[in-house]
Amino acid sequence: MIGKRLIRILIVAASIAVAGCTIEPILHLRKAIRTMVVVEPKINVDVMWQLNWAINWQFNWNVSALGPVGYTPPASLRMHVFTHGPEGEPISHFVHNFVGDETQLEIFIGTHDLLFHNNDSEALLFQQDGDLGHVHSYTRKLANGLKASTQVLTIPQKLAGQTKAPSEFIEPVNLTPDNLFSLYNQNQVITDNLDDYEYIDGKYVLRIEGELYPSTFIYLFQIRLLNNDDRVIGSAGGAALTGMSQGVDLMTRQTWEPTASYLMDVYMDKPQDMLGAKVFTFGIPGCNPYDAASVAAAPDGSHYLVLNVSYVNGSNKNISLDVTDKIRELPLGGVIDLEIDVNDFPPDESAGGDGGFVALIGDWDEQTGSATIIN
Repeated sequence: MIGKRLIRILIVAASIAVAGCTIEPILHLRKAIRTMVVVEPKINVDVMWQLNWAINWQFNWNVSALGPVGYTPPASLRMHVFTHGPEGEPISHFVHNFVGDETQLEIFIGTHDLLFHNNDSEALLFQQDGDLGHVHSYTRKLANGLKASTQVLTIPQKLAGQTKAPSEFIEPVNLTPDNLFSLYNQNQVITDNLDDYEYIDGKYVLRIEGELYPSTFIYLFQIRLLNNDDRVIGSAGGAALTGMSQGVDLMTRQTWEPTASYLMDVYMDKPQDMLGAKVFTFGIPGCNPYDAASVAAAPDGSHYLVLNVSYVNGSNKNISLDVTDKIRELPLGGVIDLEIDVNDFPPDESAGGDGGFVALIGDWDEQTGSATIIN
């Protein structure tokens, strides 16, 4: 089962405690009380996606220069409180932001749905479907489409007799997300019964057990270059992953069905003749990535790694690699190992070519406005 086993691997452990200051012997219904919310996020990057991901990841990733391979703990959180009415319907909503792992706020005695997510990202955007609707996360659009100039299959795909990738990807290129964690705790009751509380250091404490789960997922690509003979020396234009979801509903964990491409930087591991890259995404479109049945029922789709390579003669070329099966096998992210034969995409005979992201951006369709690449 994808869900239960990988949830244990991917969880961000969090203990949330609601503690009142000195509370009178009787807590009066509908009385606003000052509470303490304490969140203790813990992230173990050694057990993120796959059971053996660290063994599979053989690329020499320079953590000091490139940052951590996996997730980083959130620096601040946003708490949504949806208060229930007499019939269980949401009648009010308020948002509370706080830095660190504790805060104080006033909350009515009664039943509430509580949504927590980090709000320390410059890339992520949030919206609600009305005042009391679902909370979504997404990123802005950078360009209208992406073209792949060269079509290449990996060696296993060629041996299996697969056909080459399409030459164009007509979907938006969106700003790549980063760390996103969320916890949705439904029907949490703040009662007027002191027996439901612990008494600690002069305070009545109600403990709410919960776990913050990643809502964006990391894919690590390592591309082994066969028959290279030092022809490929790196990547001037990076890469893009196509066919991934544009956003997620933080309450249901359901990803959006519309697709987008996401950009990533590409690095060279010269001793191993290998290219490596890391990208955050919202996951496979149209499913709850933590639910195996939901993943199996997700809409059909294709995923390509559109990769820019740089040659020793100064030229650049974009190639597209079909990674559909590998992405679908890893709905929560993980290591994707590829092998490509450099003989399948030799450098141009004449030196030249554009540097930087121009090698990739130059193939985008109908680009409008300004595009900011955030490393």
